[in-house]
Amino acid sequence: MARPRTPAKVLEMRGAYKRNPGRRREEPATAGPIGDAPDYFNAAELVAWFDITSWAPRDVLTASDRLTVELAARLLADSRANWAEFTAAKLARLEAMLGKFGMSPADRSKVMGGGQKKADNPFARLLG
Repeated sequence: MARPRTPAKVLEMRGAYKRNPGRRREEPATAGPIGDAPDYFNAAELVAWFDITSWAPRDVLTASDRLTVELAARLLADSRANWAEFTAAKLARLEAMLGKFGMSPADRSKVMGGGQKKADNPFARLLG
């Protein structure tokens, strides 16, 4: 399996663009905040949507992620309603989706929300 592509923000923080400026790429713009749950959700799916969107790291989920969050919410609701018959394949898919949203300790360090800003370096003024 191929190694996942490293996000541009991570490469920038690592200083990869200072060594190789020609490799700089910009991440695509998103369509705004994720918004409310779909109207056609039942009560269990609505609770799952709220859980996912409120527990995900701040500013990670956007409107561009709505379909994936919808699938994850349905899987989460299904797991809660019928755990005994919830298949290992569904569980693996749900874990993968939640991981991509930064909802596990290991994956949280890999995502960075759009609203997060790099902390100001108090010594940067002295260099400039």
